[in-house]
Amino acid sequence: MMGQVKFYDEPTAWGLILGSDGALYGVLRVRLPGPPLQVGDRVQFEPHTAPGGLRAREVRRLAAASPRPAKS
Repeated sequence: MMGQVKFYDEPTAWGLILGSDGALYGVLRVRLPGPPLQVGDRVQFEPHTAPGGLRAREVRRLAAASPRPAKS
């Protein structure tokens, strides 16, 4: 499934992905090559139902978030 990172806390390695189905999927301790996940990253993942809610497994980054323009 395709999705977009809506929240990610690097110190705890926990976040939320909005799936293409409109549902939120929890993500925990994802190890990706390169920088950690960031809000806005487009990802592909395997949806999984777990106790406590929906989870994203096998997360792969498809495109990094666009950098925000500097405030002047």
